[in-house]
Amino acid sequence: RTCFVQTNFSVSTSSLFTSIKTVQKDPTGQRPTFIQPIVSCVVAHGEVTRFHACVSGMPKPEISWFHNQQSIKPTKNVVFHFDEMTNTATLIIVDTFSEHAGQYTCKAVNIAGEAACSAILAVTEEEEIEAKIEEEVKGRILITE
Repeated sequence: RTCFVQTNFSVSTSSLFTSIKTVQKDPTGQRPTFIQPIVSCVVAHGEVTRFHACVSGMPKPEISWFHNQQSIKPTKNVVFHFDEMTNTATLIIVDTFSEHAGQYTCKAVNIAGEAACSAILAVTEEEEIEAKIEEEVKGRILITE
């Protein structure tokens, strides 16, 4: 840049060289976004439940899971997995019981922000499923007769 200073006696010219430095900290990156949020599901008692969420963000977000707004810790029956290739976070309940029913939330956090998605897990007893299948079969028999 060139700066002009004019006085009553003369005009002087001075060149200013400025260096631009980043005043901010490291680039903030990209806040997490759920490309594919978790989906509500109905699972039979004793079956495996899987919630999958595909998430983007830079740097890679930290993933945490919640059941009815309470933080979940992994156990031998509740497993967390993150696939680095597909950026997919997975919560697996190996043996689903009625106490697992409720709202599940997947939360992704990095330095640029956070995002969350939620879904409902309904757990049915085996007898309920058998009764529903029987009703469906009876309904089809009545229609076909």
